[in-house]
Amino acid sequence: MKKILGLLLVAIIATSCGSKKDVNQVSRDFTIEIASITNNEVKLKCTEGCAWTELAFPVTKYQPQGVDAYGMSGTINTLADVSDQLPDFKFSVEKTDNGAELRSIRDTGWNKLSISCIAECKEIINYDGIVR
Repeated sequence: MKKILGLLLVAIIATSCGSKKDVNQVSRDFTIEIASITNNEVKLKCTEGCAWTELAFPVTKYQPQGVDAYGMSGTINTLADVSDQLPDFKFSVEKTDNGAELRSIRDTGWNKLSISCIAECKEIINYDGIVR
């Protein structure tokens, strides 16, 4: 009986020591403006749900760059950060001939978005997609 109670206690402690994030409590609210897309650079501005406010990174056509609530992600397939209450979204930005393609990697309501613009864009995206 003591062994069963001990195992039960260990199980309870183990589950409480895991992620601080509860999928049902973490906001999915993020708002990001695709500010500009040029031949050499993509500029993003986050107004909600990010630890960053502006990102600018070099782009090469058809080479995706991961973006999440913490900024640029070095690799596309990194795990979610579960240490805070920021949204767990992640998507890739890939330069195309007439703008960019965004592909959801994690926790967005969309799979793929196409942004058609050259230079200044002013397209706003959120969990649901492009905001019109």
